Amino acid sequence: MTWRAVFAFILVVMIAASIGMAVAAVERSPGWALHAGATNILRETWLALALYAGLIVLVVANRGEEWERELQNAAIFGTIAGLIEIANIALENSRSAEASISAAQIGAMLLVFAMWGLAAGRTARDLRHFGPGLIAAVMSACVCMVIAVTAGFALQLFIAPPSPSYIETWPEFQQSAWLDARAFGIGNTLESGFTHLWMGPVIAMVVGAVGAGIGTGIGKREQNREPRLGA
Repeated sequence: MTWRAVFAFILVVMIAASIGMAVAAVERSPGWALHAGATNILRETWLALALYAGLIVLVVANRGEEWERELQNAAIFGTIAGLIEIANIALENSRSAEASISAAQIGAMLLVFAMWGLAAGRTARDLRHFGPGLIAAVMSACVCMVIAVTAGFALQLFIAPPSPSYIETWPEFQQSAWLDARAFGIGNTLESGFTHLWMGPVIAMVVGAVGAGIGTGIGKREQNREPRLGA
C-alpha cells in the first residue's frame, strides 16, 4: 500500500469519526432537532464531510509525477497546519489563558495560512508552474480542515464541552431563539465545523495564489541559471 493510500485512509477514518461524533452528540441532547435550524445544521455538516471523503478518494486515484509532488506537499503542510489548529482549539477551550487568547488565535491563524502558502510556493517552485501550486494549497487546506474538525468535535462535543452557564453568556445564544444552552453549544460546534470546511479551501486559493506566484518566479529563475547542453 502506498503512502498516499494510507494517508487518504486515515483522513477518511477521521471524517467518519467526525460524522459519528456529530450524530452521537445530537442523540445525547433530547429535543435538539426541534430547535430552529437544527436539522439544517446537522445536514450541511455531514454532507460537507461526505463531500470531503469523496474528493479524497478521487484525488488519491489520480496518477502522475506532478500530482505526486502536489500530494506530498499538501500532506506535509496540511498536517502541520492541522496540528497548529489543534493547539489553537485547545487554547480556545482554556479558561486560564483568556487574556492572551485573542493574540494567540490571530497568530495561529496566520501560521495556518502561511502553511498553505508554503505548500503552494514549494510546489510551484519545484514544478515551475502556477497551477500545481494553487492546487497544493487547496489540498493542504482540506487536509488541515479534516484534522481540525475532528479534533474540534472531539474536544468541544465530548472531552471538554463548554458549560451551559458559560454558553448562556454568549451574545449569539442570547440573540437566538434557542432555549437550551447545551443544545445551542452543540449546534454552534457543528456550524463552526461546516464553516471551516468550506472557508478553508476558499482562503487557501487566495494565499495559495500568492505563494504559487512567488514559487513560480523562483523556479523559473533557478531554471534559467541551470547550465544548458551545448552552452
